[in-house]
Amino acid sequence: MLQILSHQYLKNFLRDQRINWEHIYSFGRIISKCIENDSTYLINSEIFSSYDWLPPILISLFLKEEDSIFILSKEKIQFISRFQIDSLKNLGFNFILKKDQFIFANHHVRLITIQDLLNDPNSLNLRNYQIVYSGIEDIKQDLQNHFRISLHKKDWTKNFKEFELINQKFINIYDSFKKKFFMRKVLGNTNINLDEKEISFFSNFFHENSFFSEKFLRVNKAFSQGWACWVKLNDTNLDWDLYLQPIDELSQIKEFFSNNKFVFLSALRKDNFFQMYLKKHNLNIDLVVNFKSNFEEKKISLYIPSKQLLPNNPFFTNSILDKCKKLILFRKGLTLVLSDDNDLKITLATELASKHGKRVLLETIPSGKNEILCSSFDWWIMNSYLIQIPEQIIIPLLPIPNMSEPINAITVSHKKKLSQDWFRDFFLPQAKIKLERSISPLRRNSGKLIILDGRVNKRNWGRLLLQNIQPSKQINYMLPFD
Repeated sequence: MLQILSHQYLKNFLRDQRINWEHIYSFGRIISKCIENDSTYLINSEIFSSYDWLPPILISLFLKEEDSIFILSKEKIQFISRFQIDSLKNLGFNFILKKDQFIFANHHVRLITIQDLLNDPNSLNLRNYQIVYSGIEDIKQDLQNHFRISLHKKDWTKNFKEFELINQKFINIYDSFKKKFFMRKVLGNTNINLDEKEISFFSNFFHENSFFSEKFLRVNKAFSQGWACWVKLNDTNLDWDLYLQPIDELSQIKEFFSNNKFVFLSALRKDNFFQMYLKKHNLNIDLVVNFKSNFEEKKISLYIPSKQLLPNNPFFTNSILDKCKKLILFRKGLTLVLSDDNDLKITLATELASKHGKRVLLETIPSGKNEILCSSFDWWIMNSYLIQIPEQIIIPLLPIPNMSEPINAITVSHKKKLSQDWFRDFFLPQAKIKLERSISPLRRNSGKLIILDGRVNKRNWGRLLLQNIQPSKQINYMLPFD
């Protein structure tokens, strides 16, 4: 019944709307079927980067007279509030919108960002709610940002007279560790890994003093659960900060996923990672559906130069710079150079700027049409919707997670102890997601993707990454490069 009703309402809604997505009715039927059957679906489509998919979900949630939650970005919540309220009311829906909540006579539908939901302790205790979770492709990063704890020097003291003796005791402990940590500092690296004795000391210290503050209580709980921990040094102020983060972020909200009914929406073309992510926690998905977006999908022009150097070759950087200069020569349109290696990114931007001047930008939104933009993968993913589609994307280094990041090194160590394949289970899925999200705009204009990392041909996992770039066509030369 819900499928029939939602289809009728959607048909009436679209009479006055300019939504050019041929699969919108099929999408609406899938959504209403999932909600009606209390199933768990994962739906993948690049359409979720737009606003065209919102009406079928809102209509189904409005018609199903049960309390529900719709998790989506702040921008999409604002879009619904500004542009879709009148159209929904014209369909005959009788509701009051108050603080991003549609209030009906028998139920309510709440719009909320994942950040606000995680910050609300009552939300995570919900049971038997229908929840539509969009942006699931960002779940790992969202959970990391939420659960990470940072303890700064100011957190070791309180500005009350009765805490004067405790403050002095804690500062003495803080200063004694400061000397140890700075003596272990390696040039160019501000992160310090803690040894077993230090972890044991801090675990006991925060357990005994958890009464001191809410922050100390959270740190104590994190240590008791075996979270990853490390220290970051501040060379300017000569102080240090303690960081803690769960190795397995999803375990922190497993009950929330188990106790409610979900429709997961991923803006990836195909999201194999999230399905695997849930399966490790015995959380199963009933059905996975892939929808094409609202644009004609074109093949990415893939170019892999022959005789590529490996990143550990001492001539790698010079080789990359020489190739980038040739690949940019005579090119029109935006050229994007992506690297998560900060030193390589800055070196490339500096050297290219010496030749091309103000055409070269470092993580800055371009204003012209024939510019060269150097950025990290994350910066590009966050800002790509503000920038024209590149004519070509150059990737000097594949986005394999960096072992210099403490959480990565600790996670790898943890997986080794469990005899798990840390590279294929942890590093490779992260690289696939970053690569997929970074190059997806090229499917709109059949733009060129040039990968200069020798591992793409010389490692089995590199060739596996290439196979995941779909649809694509390999080109054998690029003038004046060859």
